[in-house]
Amino acid sequence: MKRNLIGILALVVLISSTGAFAQSYAKASVPFAFKVGSAQLLAGTYEIKVDNASSGAILIRNGQTSDAAMSTARREYPRHTGAKLVFHHVGNSYYLAEVWKSSDAEGMVVPTSRQEKDLAKELQLAEKSLGGYEEVIIALN
Repeated sequence: MKRNLIGILALVVLISSTGAFAQSYAKASVPFAFKVGSAQLLAGTYEIKVDNASSGAILIRNGQTSDAAMSTARREYPRHTGAKLVFHHVGNSYYLAEVWKSSDAEGMVVPTSRQEKDLAKELQLAEKSLGGYEEVIIALN
């Protein structure tokens, strides 16, 4: 009985430690370099996974180069939208801003980095001469 209990507890710990990023949102081909937090990622095909636990972490990994980044994110209620990644294009840089699986699933909103905020302020002062601001949407596969 004691041996079974120890075996079950070990299995639960193993499942919970490996299952945190078990739910894959999807893959997306991103045609430009972008930033997730302070990490710079190159253009390529990425797999996006979301932490199933309450922490709300996003892991984005390039399957070819194994480059990866992780960021915290806040959960957003489902809205009428398709599966997509949303990037902020500020000046000459792209920043991952949102991840949406589908209209019936929660979205994940990545906090705006300090670097993105500072660049946006500079653009306002320079009267948008560096390319301005726009949202760029990439469909998830």
